[in-house]
Amino acid sequence: MKKFLLVSLIPIVLSAYDFEYKGNIGVEAQYFNHNMQNKRDNALALRLEAELKTKFEDSEVALKVIGLLDKDDENRRFIEFNDLYYKYNFQDSDILIGRNTRFWGALEFYNITDVFNAKNIADDPYDYDSKLGAWNVAYTKYFGNSELSLIVKLYEEKQKMQDAKSVNNFFPVPYNDTLKTQKSKSRPSIYLKYGGTGDEIQIDYGIVYENGYDSQRYITFNQGSLQQNAYIVNKLLGYATLVLGDTIYKTEAAYALSDDKTVSDYGELGVGLEHTLYGFWGDRDLGLLAEYYRYEARDDTKLGAKDFSYFFQNDLSFGFRLSMNDIYSSELLAGMDIDFDNQEKIYTLKYDTRVYDKYKLQLSYLHLSPSDDSAFEKLDRFKFEFGYYF
Repeated sequence: MKKFLLVSLIPIVLSAYDFEYKGNIGVEAQYFNHNMQNKRDNALALRLEAELKTKFEDSEVALKVIGLLDKDDENRRFIEFNDLYYKYNFQDSDILIGRNTRFWGALEFYNITDVFNAKNIADDPYDYDSKLGAWNVAYTKYFGNSELSLIVKLYEEKQKMQDAKSVNNFFPVPYNDTLKTQKSKSRPSIYLKYGGTGDEIQIDYGIVYENGYDSQRYITFNQGSLQQNAYIVNKLLGYATLVLGDTIYKTEAAYALSDDKTVSDYGELGVGLEHTLYGFWGDRDLGLLAEYYRYEARDDTKLGAKDFSYFFQNDLSFGFRLSMNDIYSSELLAGMDIDFDNQEKIYTLKYDTRVYDKYKLQLSYLHLSPSDDSAFEKLDRFKFEFGYYF
């Protein structure tokens, strides 16, 4: 609690100096409807997010911290520095040293190519935007509408799990968060990324080559507990968005060659579109979303999608986004995902709005309907978040 309060005072102290800062502090309440034994049916936590940045003549320093203080779950009591880096800007390039998060992708519901950061599953395993910062050194060269980056990730992050009484901990035996790696944890993962935008057409794209630890990890039983295993791949990824009129076409793809004899080489593909009906209801706009995901293992005798408890292996996702276009930036997002192989379904509904400019309210609902042989259990989650933004 003392660390949480100390971090929350950082923006106040630094406001007297030449720092740009923003963030929020608020409460998060959840209710769970389930039939699982010895699991809690509610959760309550305080959440803090703060971003600080200061710029010099040719460089900048940035910090982003996320803090969570759960009433019952000790594994959800943490402070993570997702960004903590120094960047020096040359005339047409820059170099970054430190810890940060990156986003690579185009699709709405799930991003195949967003592989740089490990997910923060102790926070929320169903929020794919919740990540852990990664220590890295990156050099980026700019060429007009495109850029080329060489990124060296220096360390592989372990992933903590919510405690055994949480409905989001679906393991039948204890989980050990010590990460077992094929080689050293400090064995660097190297990424070469080229991306840009079109001159005459509205297109954004990115191509990434990786030699290093895969974002996908498998579980083994070791001395009475379950443990994550990270293995090395050669991986090629690509993503793009194309805007034609009122429709956005999106795609992501990846292919990985595994260096682990127990894990199959695999390919992934995601395609989707988003069509917006402007002025659908007065000043409100309605976006219609549809996406399809496919995961194919090259060798069925080795570990693949089902062994990783991978959701998006042969799935259709669709939904809508209703933008109110009011002074409170209100938005309603609804989605449904169907797995064609085992008929598992996920339903989501989320409403965001501001209250009196400085306060933000988010209400969300999630329904998980797994197959009979799934590692997951049927679950309904209702979530309330209210925070002050500064």
